[in-house]
Amino acid sequence: MSKISFNELEKKLKSIRIEAFLIYKGNTQIFEYVKNKKVVKKPLKVNSITKTIVSILIGIMADKGLIKNIHEPIQNYFPEILESNDPQKKEITIFHLLTMTSGLQVGNFQGSKNWVKFILGQPIIHKPGSTFQYNSGDSHLLSAIIQKISGIPTASFAEKYLFRPLGINKYVWHMDPQGIHGGGFSMSLNLEDMVKIGLLFLNEGRFNSHQVISSNWLLQAKKTYKEVKTTAEGTFGYGFQLWTYEKTNTNTNTPIDYYYANGIFGQYIFIVPKLNIMAVTKSHLQNDQQSAPRLFFEELLGSWPDE
Repeated sequence: MSKISFNELEKKLKSIRIEAFLIYKGNTQIFEYVKNKKVVKKPLKVNSITKTIVSILIGIMADKGLIKNIHEPIQNYFPEILESNDPQKKEITIFHLLTMTSGLQVGNFQGSKNWVKFILGQPIIHKPGSTFQYNSGDSHLLSAIIQKISGIPTASFAEKYLFRPLGINKYVWHMDPQGIHGGGFSMSLNLEDMVKIGLLFLNEGRFNSHQVISSNWLLQAKKTYKEVKTTAEGTFGYGFQLWTYEKTNTNTNTPIDYYYANGIFGQYIFIVPKLNIMAVTKSHLQNDQQSAPRLFFEELLGSWPDE
């Protein structure tokens, strides 16, 4: 990648409220834009990147045999579903939660006194598995399942099996009124630790010499299970609490396949397996500008030499 392309990217980053943008080739940093040092060290809210981290924890549980089958119904963990008058609720599985296809109506559970009870109390508006519907409630149920299976708070499980192996120790993770760590948006990480999560994906579950999560799980996690938006160049979809992009038009100078974690206001972790590229952004963007880091990254990928 030419210095000219990186210089152009830096000019664009300075023009809006992007605080940091780092790009790695393998484990080597090849581009850095950091507005100030505070961004690097201080944990800042990563919002829905929390979802991706919860999905990694579910994968670690599956690797360890703590979850035998992601297609098992969640009524095994939430017996209150058995009391429901809606038989379709009994069809919801862990897989449906991972892929945002539970079919539960999206509700503002943050204002309720019992988040899990509120989420499970929502009506089914789509047959489970049939329809993608972005729903932080699905993610919070995953965190509740982690706590129920492990017998310890989700963050404690994360510390033991994910954070400590990665050297993450400055996180903040808020809980709901029942003491369940928020699965959808409640985590704060510093920039360095976001990079560690990105490198974990890029290196197929390995960090340094330790296999933290199986490459087989990550292979499943980054698949497109539901298509979300199709453009002339390619298709955006959703995997296991991860967004995906698959290029379909080979005649245009558009980016190749990649996948990413995304939090509101412009937080991103991008992974481009074919190019062995990973990028992380921290931002304070509003409204239409929130997708700017992704658009800038796509533009850069469009001019990247194919390898």
